[in-house]
Amino acid sequence: MTRKVLAVDLDEVSADTVAKRLERYEEDYGEALSREAIHGRQIREAVPPERSVQVEACLDEPGFSRDVPVMRDARWVLEDLAGRFEIIFATSAMDHPVSLRDRYLWLQESFPFVPDRGYVFCGSKQYVKADYLIDDNPRNLELFTGRGLLFDAHHNVSEDRFHRVSSWRDVHRYFTSAVTHSHTG
Repeated sequence: MTRKVLAVDLDEVSADTVAKRLERYEEDYGEALSREAIHGRQIREAVPPERSVQVEACLDEPGFSRDVPVMRDARWVLEDLAGRFEIIFATSAMDHPVSLRDRYLWLQESFPFVPDRGYVFCGSKQYVKADYLIDDNPRNLELFTGRGLLFDAHHNVSEDRFHRVSSWRDVHRYFTSAVTHSHTG
């Protein structure tokens, strides 16, 4: 029997890119930008207009994506789920092609139990063939043909069209509950 495929996004799902961006903002401007300040919007919308382009530009810098922290509990949850699912990472990396090598190396170090044949660097998640997709961007879930799970993020708080998971522990509960076993087996 073929295992079901679970696709996982990187930024703001398995990679805490927001933490790195907030740290970088403080380094660049000498002032803190809190998670509360970006609640309900994109980071570029939460900063003075003259800084909006620059706060996005760091995503295109070589090395920026290399040392992004792993999201809390993501590693152990995915390692546990890898016994029941084929885990793949699907990222819209074409939005920031300079980051491809850094993201590849980050995945190898952060999730060594997922082979590199399970990395999908794409422009659109509509091409991802999986049974499930965990993503923070509703646009990606709209295009995905399997079951989409919306991972909580500062910018998607008002989205209610998809099943929402608030943390990696919540993801673990979703996939290990007795009710869900009938959907995943």
